Amino acid sequence: MRRTFKTRVRDKAGTLNRLTSIFVRRQFNIVNITASPTTEDGITEITFVAEIPDEHVLRNLILQVKKQINILTIEDITDNNTYNRELLLLKLQTPEDRETFEQALSPYNQAVTILKEADGQLYLQAVGAQKLLDALLDVLAPYQINEYSRTGSAAVH
Repeated sequence: MRRTFKTRVRDKAGTLNRLTSIFVRRQFNIVNITASPTTEDGITEITFVAEIPDEHVLRNLILQVKKQINILTIEDITDNNTYNRELLLLKLQTPEDRETFEQALSPYNQAVTILKEADGQLYLQAVGAQKLLDALLDVLAPYQINEYSRTGSAAVH
């Protein structure tokens, strides 16, 4: 099951490596990871999403992470986070049938922004929950996507 974790760590070399190695040793997949500074000097917040098989493993994993040097807190916010968003940037061939394309995008109007259209390429930005961006990529699959980039989750609760 996918779980979202939020950690606060001391901003020291090797901290991210120690954190991710706990998952690697147990062969858990980290789906995405995002780090950002906080309002406190020397403290970084790391949000990540990982595949965790069950509740028992989850409890043990959290205990292991808490023992690591420079880890101040870890919290599983899967069930209580208020906002969890990702950014998706896309470059695709400018659709020949613009009306059909815009109809396909209409359910995502609040999430999608057209950044630029140049040289037969259309650049889009989308912000939303992981499932929304997955669905958007499915909708855009029939169009020629040349490139896309996706951030990890950023979450506040």
